Amino acid sequence: MAEIEQRENRRFRIRVRRKEALLPLAGPADYNRARYVMEKTETVSGDPFLAFTGDKRFFWSDSGETFLMFAPTGRAWIALGEPVGRSDEFGSVGLKFVQTAHGAHAWPAFFDVGEAFAEVMAQHRFHAEKTGERGLVDLPLFTVSGKGKKDLRFARNLAHKNNCRFEVRPPGALGSLEPSLHRVSEGWLKWRGGVEKSFSLGRFDPDYLARFSLALVYRGNEIVAFSNLWTHKTYATMDLMRYADNEPGGGMDYLFTELCLWAQEKGFRILDLGLAPLANLAEQDRPSTVARLGGLVYARGEKFYGFEGLRAFKDKFDPRWVPAYILAGNAWRAGAAAVAVASLTGGGVRKLLSQTRKF
Repeated sequence: MAEIEQRENRRFRIRVRRKEALLPLAGPADYNRARYVMEKTETVSGDPFLAFTGDKRFFWSDSGETFLMFAPTGRAWIALGEPVGRSDEFGSVGLKFVQTAHGAHAWPAFFDVGEAFAEVMAQHRFHAEKTGERGLVDLPLFTVSGKGKKDLRFARNLAHKNNCRFEVRPPGALGSLEPSLHRVSEGWLKWRGGVEKSFSLGRFDPDYLARFSLALVYRGNEIVAFSNLWTHKTYATMDLMRYADNEPGGGMDYLFTELCLWAQEKGFRILDLGLAPLANLAEQDRPSTVARLGGLVYARGEKFYGFEGLRAFKDKFDPRWVPAYILAGNAWRAGAAAVAVASLTGGGVRKLLSQTRKF
């Protein structure tokens, strides 16, 4: 009986310590500080703008000039993306995050990071598993000419025939646009049979969208498609991509083609199309825990999330695909981290698999 009480007391102390070590959710002061760091840094990668979704906690370097964002789930602390700020502090802030998590009896992991940061954390014995590929359009080379761009030219011609036009609106309160954007978003969610996500994806939230430029497609005076747009020096990327299911000629092909051409004209060099999750995992010679989990989710979740369609859609723009990784203390933790990311983003793998049985 005494041993049981000791174990329960120890578990209680660990839970309390883990809770006490957690930083609060980011607030307005944190967002201002993060925005300053983003503007100051020379290079960025991934989706650092997801810091503003309201569901993250920030972890800062000692200098206060570098941060990473993370969310807890169960015993895991999952950092999203690489640190943002001074590249010479990436290793130290990553290690400090790991040590703080361990001190709180939590285990840390990093989701959606590139090869360079994976190599940095490998020095601290962190294991890397590929989780997908990020599509980067080299804008100076982008063109809608040639046989391979027939679909893009068709989409542009059809859109113009149906009185569609493209516009980029600067950041600011949505104002009178909000009802139209909300209508498109709600229609898209209903058509896809889905719900709003979180953590590794943004959601329709007026305060969140007001922070960004918006790429808009009008048919006449009606908005039929939109995407938020985040830019940094020569780099541009987006998060939400939504369109009305009954729009003739104003869909994603047209929106993305015009966005590429707009970014090219403005002098940007990279348009990041985002992550194609689970891409090419099955091609590995010896599939890992993450690869096997990814293959299962891919096979069962294709009809619900359209992974294959997402990859095929992005391929139309001739991106170069760069690998993205999940980092954890070992292969088993990497697999558990993949499940944790699924849970944080959209309700977990179990929910995904149960939903796909309806199709």
